[in-house]
Amino acid sequence: MNDEKDTPLREDVRLLGRLLGDTVRALRGEAVFDLIERIRQTSIRFRRNADQAAHTELEAMLDALSHDQTIVVVRAFSYFSHLANLAEDQHHIRRSRSHLVAGSAPREGSMAYSLARVFEAGLARRNCRLFLRAPWCRRC
Repeated sequence: MNDEKDTPLREDVRLLGRLLGDTVRALRGEAVFDLIERIRQTSIRFRRNADQAAHTELEAMLDALSHDQTIVVVRAFSYFSHLANLAEDQHHIRRSRSHLVAGSAPREGSMAYSLARVFEAGLARRNCRLFLRAPWCRRC
């Protein structure tokens, strides 16, 4: 996500992360929020920099979690993952709408793009129907 077109997605993910953090803080308290935030920041250090000290620190933090703390941490990260997926879905809708309004050519990976390629290649309709009736096609 380095393109300028992805800025709204990054902003949405940050907003949802802040809202989730505020919710965790309000429902579980500052100590739980701080624990989740330390785990998050340490994970980022380890992933981005292959920081072995962060890896060791992360292992120690996770190993020290009680059963109840583990559930809260896993839920928080799971909720964030769901929220990020929703933001991505919304971003795709926003980008598709933008392309539609701008009258852009069909984008690679879309059905319209694929059909245009089929027609450009001059494939006969009969071949397309045979293709769709292939045993691996779920529609058949």
